[in-house]
Amino acid sequence: MGVMESLPRIHFVELHDLDRTPPVLRTLHTESITTIYRLTDAAREYARPLARALREGADPRIVDLCAGSGGPVPLIQRRLHREGIHTSVTLTDLVPNVGAFERVEASNRRVLPSCCSVDHESSSVDATDCRVPGTRTIYGAFHHFPPALARRMLQNAVDTRSPIVIVDTKRSWLYVLLFPFFTTLAVLLAAPFQRNPLPRYLLRLVLTYLVPVLPFMMFFDSVVSFLRMYGRGELRSMVDGLDGTESFTWTIGVERGFTGAQYLIGIPRS
Repeated sequence: MGVMESLPRIHFVELHDLDRTPPVLRTLHTESITTIYRLTDAAREYARPLARALREGADPRIVDLCAGSGGPVPLIQRRLHREGIHTSVTLTDLVPNVGAFERVEASNRRVLPSCCSVDHESSSVDATDCRVPGTRTIYGAFHHFPPALARRMLQNAVDTRSPIVIVDTKRSWLYVLLFPFFTTLAVLLAAPFQRNPLPRYLLRLVLTYLVPVLPFMMFFDSVVSFLRMYGRGELRSMVDGLDGTESFTWTIGVERGFTGAQYLIGIPRS
């Protein structure tokens, strides 16, 4: 599995997770992450674990937890539609970015038929105590949760017999050393092309080029993210310790490709 896989996870705090981080700065940051998903075509690799779960009987109603400013799931939905897999998606977050969710919905209505809808929950949804029915997805956010909360999230899925698909980046020194530079460069190059209301667009330019808060934030949070990623052994120990874990089939693996997509799939047994 490699040297880094055997090292313990380090739970630092990302800047955009801090309570004192202004909401507008957090929004600009998560919008940059969504843009990076598009630039890297992350949906190509990220779609495979969800497609596998759906083929194994997961509910085609997708409940995307910790969706940020839309995340990759709407892009994944489009790719699955081209492959003949039809889903409906509900975007949720503990602090929902309703404006971003509505823009994603409008965009998807223009390119997808009614068989593949996107909607959102405008009220707060706690990923550790979710009540929205469907297959839960967590893309690029599971590492934000310390072990106790991560286990609670998985336990809630088991208790409610909800399929769950978690995708993050694998733990690798290559990603720790190279990806922060790539994501920071993406922020610098993409800022002028971000679609934002004019005041926020101008603020993005100021915080990217005049006072480079957003590039610094992306670099710092990228480094911390990779140090916080769960290894496959840690994921296995986590699911083995759940109450009623034998009622689920768990699959842990990594998709080959640029993004290094590591996944955990949980499907209720019939």
